[in-house]
Amino acid sequence: MILRSVVGKLWLTIIILVSLVLILLSLFLNQQVEKTYVQDQQISLSKLADVVQRKLNSSEVDTANYVANTIAIAKQFNTHVVVIDQKGKVLPILSTIEESVPKELVQKANLSHILAGNKTVAVGRIPSTESYLTSPFQKNDVFLVGVPYKKANKIVGAILLYQTKDQLSVADIKHWIFYSALIGIALTTVFAFFLSTRITQPLIQMQKAAEKMALGQFSTRVRVRPHERDEIADLAITFNRMARQLEESINLLSHEKEQLTSILRSMVDGVLTISASGKVIVTNPPAEKLLSLYEFPHSRLLPPPLESAFRQVLEEEQEYQGDITEQGRTWAVVMTPLYARDQVRGAVAVLRDVTDERLLDKFRKDFVANVSHELRTPLAMLQGYSEALLDEIAETPEVRHEIAQVINDESQRMGRLVSQLLDLARMEAGYIDIEPNFINLHTFIQRVCRKFANLAEEQKVTLSSDLQEPIPEVFWDADKVEQILTNLIGNAIRHTPENGNVTVEVYWRDEGVYLDVVDTGTGIPEEDLPFVFERFYKADKARKRNNSSGTGLGLSIVKHLVKAHDGEATVRSKVGEGTTFSVRLPVEVQLEDDEELIG
Repeated sequence: MILRSVVGKLWLTIIILVSLVLILLSLFLNQQVEKTYVQDQQISLSKLADVVQRKLNSSEVDTANYVANTIAIAKQFNTHVVVIDQKGKVLPILSTIEESVPKELVQKANLSHILAGNKTVAVGRIPSTESYLTSPFQKNDVFLVGVPYKKANKIVGAILLYQTKDQLSVADIKHWIFYSALIGIALTTVFAFFLSTRITQPLIQMQKAAEKMALGQFSTRVRVRPHERDEIADLAITFNRMARQLEESINLLSHEKEQLTSILRSMVDGVLTISASGKVIVTNPPAEKLLSLYEFPHSRLLPPPLESAFRQVLEEEQEYQGDITEQGRTWAVVMTPLYARDQVRGAVAVLRDVTDERLLDKFRKDFVANVSHELRTPLAMLQGYSEALLDEIAETPEVRHEIAQVINDESQRMGRLVSQLLDLARMEAGYIDIEPNFINLHTFIQRVCRKFANLAEEQKVTLSSDLQEPIPEVFWDADKVEQILTNLIGNAIRHTPENGNVTVEVYWRDEGVYLDVVDTGTGIPEEDLPFVFERFYKADKARKRNNSSGTGLGLSIVKHLVKAHDGEATVRSKVGEGTTFSVRLPVEVQLEDDEELIG
């Protein structure tokens, strides 16, 4: 692992370079010491041998005293002087001199070569078991110089001068060079590690800071010492500047993203951002509402109605506008391509729920058509009969009276239609004045039923009431409830065939008082039941009798009046068996300050 780090590589490089330099330097110094010091010692020893030879060969010198003085002086410099005869025996020229010399030393000196009048210079180890050579001579190499010993110009022996390398401290010098190299390598190791650590510490800090920034901690900074302004410190300062700018940019982007998210969430329109592959990337709550209508609301797949529009936008690279309908809801779609430079990278779709607008538009058209239809017939009859009167087609008073009666009936019908339209408009606008009073339901129901007695008798329909005890005293607006029952009972009588029955049932349950109008008419088809309380809606045309004067507004008025009393109106019907309109009203209408506008 250390070789993979900058610290390890830098440390190892410095160690290798310094170690290599120190090793080469040590080898060079050893060689120079060996070459220079040893050669100098050999030359010095050789010169000393020449001087000793010259003095001993001179007849003017006291040989015994000179040799004694020479040996004494030489010992001060760790040098030994020996004079041997031709057989290798020590000459008794000095009583203190050794009596014998090891044959190994004589062999090393090459006595025959010396006796031939030549000088011998030798270097090497002289192992011997004799006591003459002490341990240093046995363990270390020996410098040896031999010269002929002459007496009366005749060679009678040899003068040997020798000393050991240990005595010359050459090995110590080499050892100190080696130890110095080791100490240098050790110090270099510590220094290199310290240097590499100091150099790479800011890099490690920047690495850790980058890792934290990669995890989203953009406030991370690298510490820079003020007194350290080198290249690495400049790099750390630049890194901190980059981190600060990046943090500002991220905060700005985050702020803009939050603003965009808030705007998207507060929009009434749905917004979808779609990738080039057709996957939904960004949505807001209204768009999620559309996606939730499909089986895969969380798969981020584009719904089929939008997918075809999306493919069209990608192929044509033009804006798409249209409507889609799903589960009774209508959405207006505007889809625009998104570009990345010159290529389309997706699309953005704006969706608006226009269900209510489309329904209002449909209601407006239906309202105009229905009002036109309802007014066309009486207007045509008024115009026709009035023209008959003007053209004096009616010759007898009876005919004129009949025409006048028709004109009066149609005028009243138009008046009722206009009055109901005005009432319905006020109710839909939220203006219904509720003035409740305590009502005795027995008296109230009987009075309402008596009002329809003549109409029931004319239609040959049996009208009755059924009040199930106990019936509490209620707190309702009598006029509004009477209007509710009037519309329901009138419709029931008109749509009940001869010999049929219409019954007003009143009963009390825990949740309120129920007013049910039950008839034995032809019934309403099941598919028409959800729409019977809509204005101008007429279900089975077979339920309309020829003399029916209904406007199609009565049940819509009933719905609004019941809602104003905090009640509920429902219908149950089966074709061929009859219809039941059920109205549930609370026992007491809750009002504030005894008067309230309810919508």
